[in-house]
Amino acid sequence: MVASPAVMKAPDWIPSDPKIQHSICKPFRPFLHYPDATLYADLERFVPDIVFVPIERYVKFKNVPTVVMVQNMAPFAGVETGDGLREKLVSLLRNRESRIALAKAEAVIAPTETVRGFLIENKLVVAEKIVAIPYGYNPVNSFKRPAFPADFSGSDFVFTAGSIEKYRGLEDLIHVLPLIRESFPGLKLVIAGSARPETINYLDLLKGEAERLRVSKDIFWLGNISQEELAWCYANCSVFTATSRIESFCFVALEALASSCNCVSATSPCLPEIFSDAAIYYTPSDLTSLADALRLVLRRTPEERVEAGRVALARASSFSWDTTVNKTVEIFKSVMRS
Repeated sequence: MVASPAVMKAPDWIPSDPKIQHSICKPFRPFLHYPDATLYADLERFVPDIVFVPIERYVKFKNVPTVVMVQNMAPFAGVETGDGLREKLVSLLRNRESRIALAKAEAVIAPTETVRGFLIENKLVVAEKIVAIPYGYNPVNSFKRPAFPADFSGSDFVFTAGSIEKYRGLEDLIHVLPLIRESFPGLKLVIAGSARPETINYLDLLKGEAERLRVSKDIFWLGNISQEELAWCYANCSVFTATSRIESFCFVALEALASSCNCVSATSPCLPEIFSDAAIYYTPSDLTSLADALRLVLRRTPEERVEAGRVALARASSFSWDTTVNKTVEIFKSVMRS
């Protein structure tokens, strides 16, 4: 049984299967860890062996064991995600609810060893209770060029993707652009992803910095684009760059690897665990370090680029949804046996 709020429209994107039934529940509410009346009745009819919550939240149903997954590291790491009093209160609530989830769940799944180690080191969960299970990736075989200006050739661009959040460290790319365009005058920066209302100020700050540094015309802000358009950007970029200050997994990094991108990455957690030897690394906020890494990749010969792409694809191939599923089911079985 899949329980989800109506706003998620889960029945529309989860493949129809006679083994799957849906229950439309109310959105998560802080301080309340029991199912709403409709979901409770559905659970009583379904008689689950496990309650699996794929985020850092706790749901209590009778004596059925609960397994939770950590997908957002911001509540634990104290990362600033947006502006305003409401955002600060939401962050505090997320921290509280996430800690409750770790404490009360019978088992916890982390998407990387980096996350697992952080939670254990900070005494947020005992080692015996948490296991790292990486995600897999979904290959995309169709491509669509985004809506660029007509005079943009569609080549010679640095690409990055993901929501516009403060922890993304996108200012690194804005600030480094003047340093590298002397050597690569036609180089553009393409940024895919949108800002939430709470992070509009951060987006405005980035655009203001671009104006101040006179690189606004060299930056394309695509907003949210389709998977086919993302795939086109991965396939055609000169270099994919990950600048985040912290991630729990970073799907866009895996997507870039699966697209055989030549990659540059910050050394922030957990990016080296995803990229491994398939990226050139730089120190976050160190513009000289980033500029050197970008120049190194941009100056590669065609043969070197092909070899780097082969290494990237090999790294992506080590992430498998089949492995993810099998390891997750084993956790469910172990919890049921205990």
